[in-house]
Amino acid sequence: MPKIQKLYAREILDSRADPTLEVVSILDSGDYGIASVPSGTSTSSSEAFELRDNDPRRYLGRGVLAAISRVNQEIASAVLDKPFTSILDLDKWLIDLDGTPEKKKLGANAILGVSMATTKALAASLRQPLYKYIADVIGNKEPLFIPSPVFNMINGGKHGAGNLDFQEFHIISSRLHPFAESLETGVVIYQTIKRLLARRGAIHSVGYEGGFAPNLFTNLDALEILQEAIIETNHKPGIDIELGLDIAANSFFKDNRYIIKDRSSPMEANEFIDYLRDLNNQYHLRLLEDAISEADWKSWINLTAELGNITTIVGDDLLATNSKLVKKAVADKACNGILVKLNEVGTVSETLEVIHQANAAGWKVVASHRSGETNDTFIADFAVGIGADYAKFGAPARGERVAKYNRLLAIETELTHPPVP
Repeated sequence: MPKIQKLYAREILDSRADPTLEVVSILDSGDYGIASVPSGTSTSSSEAFELRDNDPRRYLGRGVLAAISRVNQEIASAVLDKPFTSILDLDKWLIDLDGTPEKKKLGANAILGVSMATTKALAASLRQPLYKYIADVIGNKEPLFIPSPVFNMINGGKHGAGNLDFQEFHIISSRLHPFAESLETGVVIYQTIKRLLARRGAIHSVGYEGGFAPNLFTNLDALEILQEAIIETNHKPGIDIELGLDIAANSFFKDNRYIIKDRSSPMEANEFIDYLRDLNNQYHLRLLEDAISEADWKSWINLTAELGNITTIVGDDLLATNSKLVKKAVADKACNGILVKLNEVGTVSETLEVIHQANAAGWKVVASHRSGETNDTFIADFAVGIGADYAKFGAPARGERVAKYNRLLAIETELTHPPVP
């Protein structure tokens, strides 16, 4: 059985100029994995604990030297030279070693770095692509495919310039098209959006995830820009290319009401659901993510009853890749899709457990990056291995996003033209 012979971490920067961890795991076979840990900007109250130094003398308190120490000392001394059969065994060691529900002792970022790096090392030791190893671990026996890409074309909310309430405005291409073709379509529409914004005299700088962060007046203005760009590139909205939204309603839910620029007065929950229904009737949204605040559970149930038969109501902040919350949401029919983020829960195996739950419920699964990313492409292999319906990696721009799309291109080539044994 494999053993970890050497394990260490170092501090690197993510795409927001915040520190994060890069972890190296070397097996006794000599095979190794290197992984870096993403981090979110718009976060759920239920996410696992991210350990930061909070030392104002370094990186404005955002340093991760404490998390690095946990990897190099407590975790390394506990797991070195111990045999394990798979990443499931190692992750159990890590969870037991921490011993807290939120991973507050060691930090979810420290634990996840070890989990991801060792998953890569184990795949290498078996001479398997990472996506194939993940498929084997989760028991995915279906033919592997590239998920439908969800391109984040316009950034608002906490990811943008602050003038748009909704956080992300998406275009979505069907996985029935070859991924290389979908990526080209995404790039052409992306460049077309830039021209349309410039034509209007709007700002066309980019936000955290590579989408444009324009100074538009309303959320509908952003959706109209997407529609116009799709049409201008000779595609049919709702047929060739669909739209999606990450509304991130937590950010504008105040005093039990929803406050957005598209309405002159705050809306009660039932009024906001009516607004979302009208919005969906107009734009035929494929994915509607975090449309309701995580604090407004009953309205999630009402929204899913209202729209769940015609679009996918995706829980992100609501669920935080947390198995207990997923169980409750399945029982209550609070949504019918989940956004999966590894760092929300803190290990590869716990994320796989949540995906099992979602699959059993017949939910759609969206594998997602974070706003604070690195050039690590783990999530691309992960999305393919679990058989995700959608892959959400940001705009087709900025190196940390492009790296993941380029990795999907490579995987598509391998799946289409497998190597000769």
